[in-house]
Amino acid sequence: MAAALGTAAGAVFALVAQRAPAQQVGAVTGVVGAAGGLGGFVPPLVMGGIYGATGSYSWGLIALAVVAAGAVAYSLATRRQPVTAAGA
Repeated sequence: MAAALGTAAGAVFALVAQRAPAQQVGAVTGVVGAAGGLGGFVPPLVMGGIYGATGSYSWGLIALAVVAAGAVAYSLATRRQPVTAAGA
């Protein structure tokens, strides 16, 4: 499972290089890396705190589902059409 997750992470950075303007690839890659770092650090702390307070992971999983649904909604609402070459 870890190998599959690592493979997907490489695809995210390749997508950044394809979609971001050339002069902004470094900055966008930094933001993506920071988001990944926070995503690997904050949720385990939150889940541990919720489990310690309630003795169950249920509320933490509900919160994770709500955040994921919000991210999907935001992504769909703000997506842009791909830029195509002239005449293609």
